[in-house]
Amino acid sequence: MLPDFDLKDRVKQATNIVSLIGGDMQLRRQGGNYVGLCPWHEDSRPSFQINESRQSWACWVCADRGDVFSYVMKRDSLGFREALEFLANEAGIQITKSGRKIEKGSARDKNTLFAAMEWAQEKYHQFLLHSDDAAPVRDYLSDRGLTDQTIAEFKIGFAPLAWSWLMDQARSTQFTGEILDACNVVMANQRGGWYERFRGRVLFPIQNLQQRPIGFGGRVVPGIYGTEDEPKGKYVNTSETLLFTKSDNLYGLSHVYRDVQKERRLTIVEGYTDVIAAYQAGLRNTVAVLGTALNERHIKLIKRFADQVTLVLDGDEAGQKRTNQILDLFVAQDMDLRILSLPEGSDPFDYVQQQGAGAFQGLVDQAPDALAHKINVETKGIDLVNQTHAANQALENILKTVAQVPASVIAASAAKSLRQDQMVTRLARQFQTTREQVKARLTELRNSTRPARFRQEDLAQPNTNEVDFSQFDIKETELLELILTEPALADIAIERVSPEQFAFGPLKAIFETIGEFFHDGREASYESVMLHVDDPVLKNVVEYLLDEATKKQAAAKADNTGIELPVHAQLETVIEAFNRQQIQSAEQARISKLQQPSLEADEEAMALEELLRQTRQRQGLIAPTDG
Repeated sequence: MLPDFDLKDRVKQATNIVSLIGGDMQLRRQGGNYVGLCPWHEDSRPSFQINESRQSWACWVCADRGDVFSYVMKRDSLGFREALEFLANEAGIQITKSGRKIEKGSARDKNTLFAAMEWAQEKYHQFLLHSDDAAPVRDYLSDRGLTDQTIAEFKIGFAPLAWSWLMDQARSTQFTGEILDACNVVMANQRGGWYERFRGRVLFPIQNLQQRPIGFGGRVVPGIYGTEDEPKGKYVNTSETLLFTKSDNLYGLSHVYRDVQKERRLTIVEGYTDVIAAYQAGLRNTVAVLGTALNERHIKLIKRFADQVTLVLDGDEAGQKRTNQILDLFVAQDMDLRILSLPEGSDPFDYVQQQGAGAFQGLVDQAPDALAHKINVETKGIDLVNQTHAANQALENILKTVAQVPASVIAASAAKSLRQDQMVTRLARQFQTTREQVKARLTELRNSTRPARFRQEDLAQPNTNEVDFSQFDIKETELLELILTEPALADIAIERVSPEQFAFGPLKAIFETIGEFFHDGREASYESVMLHVDDPVLKNVVEYLLDEATKKQAAAKADNTGIELPVHAQLETVIEAFNRQQIQSAEQARISKLQQPSLEADEEAMALEELLRQTRQRQGLIAPTDG
C-alpha cells in the first residue's frame, strides 16, 4: 500500500530542499534560485538548479528534475517508500503502520536495531585498533596489504575470544540481549544467557546505502584460537534480520554506488577482501555477494545502478562451474553481462595486489560478453566437424541460453536484432549448418520455453529519470501545461478529452491522475500532482511541463503585440486539435476497411458514404450534426 497523501505532504513540507541537497554539494544563490555542480555528470559550469519556493530541482544537461523524494530516490537509488521513510526519519515524523504497534526501543524497532548495530560496529572496530589481544589480527591485515586508512574507511573490526564480551560491553547501554540477538550479533544459550556469535573473527561490516551497518561478515584469522580448535566454517555472515536480507544487498555497494551510477558499470567479485583490495587500489566499481548465489533480487538491485556487469570468477574449477548457474539468469533479464575468468589459481585480491589496479581493470575491460563466454565453454575440446553428437548438444545448450531473451525484446531494438543475426551467422558457420536451421531451432525454443524471470512490474524501478521530451505530442503537452498552471480548466478538459486520446505513456498517466482528482473533487494543482505521483519519471515530466508553461507565460508577457489568447481560448484550441485527430483516426479506419478485399458491396457503399461525410465535416462544408 502506498503512503497516504497527508503523510507525503507533511514530510515534504518538513524538508527544506536547499538544506537537503546542500548537504551533498556546494550551492550558491543565483537570483531567486540556488545552483551547483550536478553530481550525475561531469559538470564544470553549474547546471544543477534548485527552486526553493517550488521545492524542486533540475539539471538541464541531464534533462532530469523532480522534488525532494525523487532527489533522494536518485541519489541513493531507493524506491519511493524507502525515500519517504528516510526523509520522515530526518524530519522527526513517525510513520504509523497497520497491524501491531511496534514499541519504541524494542527488539522490533528498526531505529533501535540501527543504533545497536552502529554501537556494535564501533566497539568491534575500536577493539581491533587498540586492544593488545587484537595485535595478531592487525598484523594479519597488514600482511594482507590493507592500510590503516582502508581499515578505518570500511570500519573493519574484531570480536575477541571471550564468550560474552559484547554483552559485558552492553551492560551500561539500552541494548539488551534480545535487541542484540535481533541484530544477530549474539545468540541465546541453553542457560538463558547470551554468547558471542562472531567470537574470534575479523569482522567486515555490511552497510546499507546510507552507510549504516546492517550486518557483519566474519572470517577466522589463522592461529588466533591458539590450542583451541578453530571453527569449521571459515566465514560466517549475519543471518537475515529486520535490517538485513542477503539478496537485497551487495558488499561494498555503500562505498561505490555513486561512482557506479556515473559509469553505469559494475564488477562483481566473490570475497570481502577482493572488494576492499580493489577499492584501496582506486577501483570504485567493485562489489561482492553476501554468502549466497546471485539471484533475481540481486539483478533487480543491480539494475538500479548499472547497465553493464562484469562477473569475476576465481581461476579454479568451482568458479567456472558457477558460471552456468548465473549466466542464464542475466541473459533472461537482458542485461549486458561480461564474464572474466582469472588465470588459474588467482583470485581478485591477489591479482590486484600483485599486478596492480591497471592490469586488473584491463582484464575487466576485455572480458567477453556472456554469450561469447557460453560459446567458448560449450565448444571447448569438441571437434565440431567429427564429433557430431557432442556438437549438436553444445549448439542446443547455447541456443537454450539465447532463447531466454524474449522475442519481443529483440524485436524492440534494431541493435539487438542485428546482434542476434550476427550471432546466428557465427553459430551456423562454427557448427557447419545453415542460418535458417539455427534460427528455426531458436524460434522453437523461444516458443516452448518459459524463462525464469520475475514480473515486469518488479522491474519498474527505473535506472534513470531521463525522458526523451522530443517524443511528446504538442497538443498533449499543451493541455497538461494549461491544467497545471490553471487547475480550474481540468473540469472542461476531463469532460471533453479521453485518456485514450493520449499517445505517450507518461503524459497519459499524468492526465489519468488529473482525472482521478476531478472525480474525487480535488484540485489538480502542480503541488497536488507532484505529491500524488511517486514514480521519479512522472515527477520529472510534471516538472518539465510546468517549466515549459512558465517559459511560455514569461514570453507572452514580454510580447508587446497584445495578441495573447485567454486561457479558455487556448484550451478550446487544444481540445479542437484532439477532436481533429479523432476524426482523422476514424477516416483512416474507414479507408483501411475499404481496402479489405472481402468487403460486401453494400458495406463498401456505406463506408464510402461515411468517409465522404467525415471529410466534408472536417473541411467545414457541413456542420457536425448534418447528415
